[in-house]
Amino acid sequence: MLFGVPVLGLLGIVILRRHHHLGVGALVFTCLLTIQITALAAAHGPDDEAETTGLVVGHSEPGASGWTRLTLLTTTGFTHVLSPEIAADGATVRMRTQRLDGIRSTDTEPQVLEAPNRLWQWRERLRTELRVDSLAAGNDGGRLLPGLVVGDTSPQDDRMIDDMRVVSLTHVSAVSGSNVTIVSLGAGLLAGACRAGPRLRVSIGVLTCLGYVFIVGFEPSAIRAAGMAIAAALVFLRGGGISPVAVMCSTASLLLAFVPVLATSVGFVLSVVSTAAIMFVVPILLRRLAVHLPLLPTVLVTALIVPFVAQLACTPVLVAIDPRIGLWSVAANAAAAPAVMPATVAGFLSLVATGIATTGPPGADFASALLAWIGSFPAWWIVLAARVCAALPGAALDWPVPPLGTLLALGLLGLAVAGTWMLVRRRLWGLPVLVLCCLLTASVIVTVRAKPPAADWLVLVCDVGQGSAAIINLGDGRGLVVDTGREPKPIDTCLDESGIEEFDLLISHFDADHFAGYAGTTWGRTVDRLFVSANVATSPEARHVIADTDAELVPTHRGRTLSFETASLQVLWPPLRSVPAAEDEELRNEDSLVVRVEQEGLSTLLPGDVGAEEQYVLAQQVRPVDVLVAPHHGSSDLAPEFFAAAAPGLGVVSVGENSYGHPSEKSLRSFGPVPVLRTDHCGSVALYAQSRFSTGHSCSEDKG
Repeated sequence: MLFGVPVLGLLGIVILRRHHHLGVGALVFTCLLTIQITALAAAHGPDDEAETTGLVVGHSEPGASGWTRLTLLTTTGFTHVLSPEIAADGATVRMRTQRLDGIRSTDTEPQVLEAPNRLWQWRERLRTELRVDSLAAGNDGGRLLPGLVVGDTSPQDDRMIDDMRVVSLTHVSAVSGSNVTIVSLGAGLLAGACRAGPRLRVSIGVLTCLGYVFIVGFEPSAIRAAGMAIAAALVFLRGGGISPVAVMCSTASLLLAFVPVLATSVGFVLSVVSTAAIMFVVPILLRRLAVHLPLLPTVLVTALIVPFVAQLACTPVLVAIDPRIGLWSVAANAAAAPAVMPATVAGFLSLVATGIATTGPPGADFASALLAWIGSFPAWWIVLAARVCAALPGAALDWPVPPLGTLLALGLLGLAVAGTWMLVRRRLWGLPVLVLCCLLTASVIVTVRAKPPAADWLVLVCDVGQGSAAIINLGDGRGLVVDTGREPKPIDTCLDESGIEEFDLLISHFDADHFAGYAGTTWGRTVDRLFVSANVATSPEARHVIADTDAELVPTHRGRTLSFETASLQVLWPPLRSVPAAEDEELRNEDSLVVRVEQEGLSTLLPGDVGAEEQYVLAQQVRPVDVLVAPHHGSSDLAPEFFAAAAPGLGVVSVGENSYGHPSEKSLRSFGPVPVLRTDHCGSVALYAQSRFSTGHSCSEDKG
């Protein structure tokens, strides 16, 4: 790409003579592109292993794997490092890192060269006090407020995060441009009320914004939000004589030039797209609606039009990330919008009061706690709006996966824009165009919608991505859930489709892709008992699940039979160890529970993640079954004797997008000449008596 930069520069110089403004624009673009390429290459670092030293200016919350992303300020700019351990913000660290998919990664704990100074410790105290004061409110708003104000999402549970994502309110669950804009504009307007001039107002607004970003953290999302907020504040506080579009475009260009990692940030793309749509489209629609519908209040029309336009503009990007669309996203955003400002202002003032309290004045601690308590109520309203809208029918409708889904969304958006433009221009042909757009959208949704299982299903192998989860139907709304996958939402969706409300939970082993999504099973349901291998019954993971679900722990091992109303489970593996696993012992696939499920007219073998050695031992005792779920998602670490002994009439592979090569050709061939269904192709697989089956999506069967 660098070879094209001189060409662009020469082209700009040639154009400069005849078309001055166009030539200047080409040269400026060339300069910014050069900066971005150079900075991005420097941020990614060398391809080989190298030493990385920098100041930690932010970090993400650890994921299910326990790893976190550290944001370092180095001599070459911002660098992101995937680390197994968290380092305190403000610490100077050194680590050996290597290139990994556009960022750096390290396998060792960061070496702290210098502890955070007093300024960073003061910042951490402000964040901690806000979190403590907010949680003291005792409601869902208290768990949302730290994320809304300073980007601290640790108090938010999986259900809250998923509800916010389903209705496109993720920009509220963490700091976004709107929050930073409220703070910077508020400071500037306060300065204006004190008779400050335009330059002083802008200066105060920008300085407040920079200080606020320091408290939030120098994450890419915060830098993006600050850039867009400063642009908005500049336009508003300057009071005219400047083009909003020019400011937005300049801000986006400068952010990309000096923080090139934003080029790969979905949040940055969504921010630019939504802001551009609001700037260009909303004013036209508001003027036309004011002429044709003069009786409607302007505030109400704006509250509906702004989220509607922003949501439509962002749809092609959103379906590329998560191929689903929601019918209630606009309603959720419109309902939540009035609560964002009071929650942000109260939370920010709570930070200010905490900062004052560090200097010693009496009553400041009480004021900060009171302000956080007040801010929790509008934040609670936001959570309520998200939860209600996410629970409505049509909140998350399936859409084709990229690139087809993205192209379809772009085409339908173009059709909707054309129809709207015709109506704005008073051309009646716009109405049938919009009707056609709605019909085409509905037909796409109906075509790709997952089909629920029939009423007489016995086993449901859930589509949970690269993971494993299955539900055994015990009748009368009861069931047995065997593993949950990595994320909570897929297993929640699968349980909704199954109609199971009360169940026991069996965790084969504590790998994240088998148990980390257990929270999704508890959303509006009751977990009675938790079955785990007796070898890991005292592990920290087992205790954590028990504490969260309040389930009764039932250890089990090879030779046990678990009897239920309409099914029985034989535990075939693992044998009972003489010494239980130690707390710090690594999780082992060889400790996976292997169970044979017997129901009227159907036998199913669920082997967890056992490998070739365990499968070879099991082959000596396994009897033929109707359905075999592939061990370890179709890994090549297998024993052909195990597949031969099971002799299934149907194979199922629970798998998703992965870099492990699952399912392997060796695994698929081991099933023999029987149909093999993959959840990544077919969706959830429902099994019935006499080995009948149905799939969530139409798909072709693989053959062994």
